[in-house]
Amino acid sequence: MDLSSLIARLTLPPSTDSGRPAAPAPVPVDWDAVESWLGLGLPADYRALVSALGPLDVGEHLWLHTPCVREGGYDYGDWLWETHRECRISSRRAMRREPPPFHPEPGGLLAWGETRGSARLLWDTGASGDPDRWPVVVFDAEAARRGSDPWHDCGTTLTQTLAALLTTGIRMPGGRALGPLPPTARRTAFLAGARPWRPPAPAPAPEP
Repeated sequence: MDLSSLIARLTLPPSTDSGRPAAPAPVPVDWDAVESWLGLGLPADYRALVSALGPLDVGEHLWLHTPCVREGGYDYGDWLWETHRECRISSRRAMRREPPPFHPEPGGLLAWGETRGSARLLWDTGASGDPDRWPVVVFDAEAARRGSDPWHDCGTTLTQTLAALLTTGIRMPGGRALGPLPPTARRTAFLAGARPWRPPAPAPAPEP
C-alpha cells in the first residue's frame, strides 16, 4: 500500500460546514529548518503525510507526532528529548545493558509516534543512508516494566507500518499485537490549536 492509498483508506471526520469528510488542516512545517536542526533528512512519506494532514490520531490509539508546538502542552523538540530519555532509561533497567543509541547520536533511533498504551515508535536512522528506507522500531514500556526485552524491529517503513496497523496489526515484544486499528484519522485532541514549531537557536559558543 502506497501513501496515497493509505490516506484514501482513512476515514476522516466530517466538516462542520458541509457534513462531508474533511482532512484536518495541516500545521505548516519549515522542513529545511527542522532537518537542519536534526542534522538529518526525514522520510518523504512522513513529510508528505504531515504536510497533508498534520499531527494525527490514527485509529483512536496511535498519535503521529509532528514538528509543532502548543503553548503549555507540547513542544516537538522537548517531546523528542523526553521520549528518547524514557526509552533509554527503561530499556537499560529491563535489559541490564546499554540500550541502542538515540538521536542525536550518529545512527540513533528517532521517535515519530506513540500509542495510548505503552508503545513508542521510532525510526532506526542507522539502518540506511536513505531516510526513505529507515525501518520502524517499536519500544514497549509494558515489556520493559516486566523486565523483558522491550524492542521489536518491524523491518518496515512508516507507510508500510501504518498500513499494517490498519490491516493486520503488528507484533509487539512478548507476543502481544498492536492493531488492527480502525481506519480513522483526526487531529490529535491535545494538539488542537497547534502552531508551527521553530527549532531552538544554537547554544552560544563558550568564551575562550
